[in-house]
Amino acid sequence: MHSTILRRMTGRQTGEAAEMPLTLSRAVRLALTKAADETIGLSVTVTDMAEDVRSLDDLLVDLDATLMLVGLERDGRLAGLMALDMQLRAAVVETQTIGRLIDAPADQRDPTGTDKSLCDAMLAHFLTALPHATAATEFDGWLDGVVLGDRVRSSRAAGLVLEDCEYRVLRFPIDLGVAERTGELRIALPMTAGPATPDLPQPVSQDWVPQFRAAVEAAPATLEAELYRFQLPLSQARDLKAGQVIPLYGCTVNSVRLLSLDGRQVAQAKLGQVGGKRALRIEAAPAAELSELAARGADGAASMALQDEAGPLALDATPVIEGGADGFDNGAALDLPMDAPASDEGELQGEAEFAVAAMEDDTLQITE
Repeated sequence: MHSTILRRMTGRQTGEAAEMPLTLSRAVRLALTKAADETIGLSVTVTDMAEDVRSLDDLLVDLDATLMLVGLERDGRLAGLMALDMQLRAAVVETQTIGRLIDAPADQRDPTGTDKSLCDAMLAHFLTALPHATAATEFDGWLDGVVLGDRVRSSRAAGLVLEDCEYRVLRFPIDLGVAERTGELRIALPMTAGPATPDLPQPVSQDWVPQFRAAVEAAPATLEAELYRFQLPLSQARDLKAGQVIPLYGCTVNSVRLLSLDGRQVAQAKLGQVGGKRALRIEAAPAAELSELAARGADGAASMALQDEAGPLALDATPVIEGGADGFDNGAALDLPMDAPASDEGELQGEAEFAVAAMEDDTLQITE
């Protein structure tokens, strides 16, 4: 009876004792305690962990000259600071020099490079343990990629390099265990929104038909303007001389065809000028008429005659007029000479400004 009451009063329960849950604060404090003990043999007790959020200006104002500032780097640049007060620095130095702590608080002095060198092992070990201690908490990712840097001379020097943003500041009061000596360690790093979200690939548009059409239509296209085409034996072609005239049966200013590189007809055009320069106007292809087809057949059956100063040159070949020759009006629409004066504006704005080329005779004259 009495033993049961005593067990209840002392918190003892039958069976295995329940383990104390490892909170974020306790996990971080244990990481600092182990870092001091395992690196330099300094036994300390981290009594608390206080969190605060400060702007850069407020952070720098709170860093007095007695603190030793050590840079925290991420991706090769200064990202934050660690700050050690005089008593913690003295405890680290005494442990590694005389093997014990002095039973009196250390006198205030400016931090030195030696202080920083003796503290490096403990601080680096603590930084390495922090990401694991803060995993799956609100601090997850806050310390990822952070490494120990060089000593920073002053808060003013730090302010010239640190990013102007909000900083999370952690303060660790430390009981050194001797003569009521206490120290303090601070960590300051920019706030983060938590674990970084991996960049997901952008969804690929499934509507590829318009994209494919746009890519094809943006490709360069080369067109050739052809007025007349006929076949000529090589023997006669070799005998062509300057001044000879070749008849072009059925050829008019409407006979122009726009051809692609593979010889396919793209459009029918009329030859003229705009602004004093040769120009083409796209026309609807005329329909062939039976009377013109009959006349065209009669002309094709006759031999071509070439006339020059020496006399006519008979050609055995029948002219072959491809595409667009049939159905032309044989010059009925020729109303302006090719070298007519250009319009003042020099732009094709209507029917009146497009000067049609003059072709009084459907012939081709050889020139030098």
